[in-house]
Amino acid sequence: MIERLAKGPARWDMILTIGEPGDSETNPTVLWPKNRRELKAGTLTITSATPQMEAGSYKINYDPLVMADGIQPTDDPVLLFRSPSYVISYTRRLRGL
Repeated sequence: MIERLAKGPARWDMILTIGEPGDSETNPTVLWPKNRRELKAGTLTITSATPQMEAGSYKINYDPLVMADGIQPTDDPVLLFRSPSYVISYTRRLRGL
């Protein structure tokens, strides 16, 4: 990432695909039809990076199931598996420090 950012900011659009009744919410291998409505939520721009071991986020555990009020996870088994597996990764990172 640091090498890439030496060439300039990295940017990408954050696109939300809006599901419809009947779309699978529990099987991430099933593609939704291409005609689903999409919204551009914004553009993410990264202008700098810190080596991983020096980054403050190194000691933070990202949990995809910690969500804002009003947002609920689906019963997607892949999503539900990520939370406990991220805890294992986080614990191993801390032991290695």
